[in-house]
Amino acid sequence: MKYLLILIILLSNFSCNDDSKKIRASDLAEFSNLKVEFITGDESIISHRIDIFKESGKIIAIKKRPLYYYGSKTDSIWTTEINKSDLDFIKTFIARAKKQKDSCSLLSSSIDYYDIEIGGNKKIKIIGNCEWNGIDYDSLEQRLFYRKFNELKNKRTLLTDSLANSFIGIWRVSGWENGALINKNVNLTRLAKNEPKNKEKTYWTIENPTELKKHIYIINGRFIEIRGSNYEIKKIKSDRIELRFRW
Repeated sequence: MKYLLILIILLSNFSCNDDSKKIRASDLAEFSNLKVEFITGDESIISHRIDIFKESGKIIAIKKRPLYYYGSKTDSIWTTEINKSDLDFIKTFIARAKKQKDSCSLLSSSIDYYDIEIGGNKKIKIIGNCEWNGIDYDSLEQRLFYRKFNELKNKRTLLTDSLANSFIGIWRVSGWENGALINKNVNLTRLAKNEPKNKEKTYWTIENPTELKKHIYIINGRFIEIRGSNYEIKKIKSDRIELRFRW
């Protein structure tokens, strides 16, 4: 009897917690479709956009921009269902946006632009470095799509590990001669363990994948740093790697 009572309490708590995440009919009726566009940057401009709308008795959020990459691949557009807690945060974000002035102070060369559309007719435009108190666009995006960001992080980690392990070995290098770059295309050809080296050729020996992983950057493609130089990885095979020098 004692264990039965504990089970009933646990099931009751689970049910309550689950209900607390559900969107109520009244919340659904009051919600107006929302479009949030956010542009930020200085030398590099990044455009963001989230659409949040009602569909089949649910509230759905779609992240349309930017596309987040892992290597040359991207998850493209992200979609998620909004729960009660998410909706409360969205309401807080909208309330904060309505309190902002059309233009905030310009404290740096990097300026934020907000273009928010509520219900298809009410628009809020905000320009400048406003104080959002932790409920700005970045916070909204992270809050609604945190699972997707975790998945992206794991995919980038797996790719970085794979790339680093591909570079382990002894390589004959074409494109560098006597310590000087002769063209931007740098090709690596793997040497067998006991294959003799030609003194007139350049060779790289890469032994530590952990150290190399610190210099692999995955930004809209595949980039790697070797011996202080930055390269784009064009092609990887077990016995040959094609690089293009960047700087």
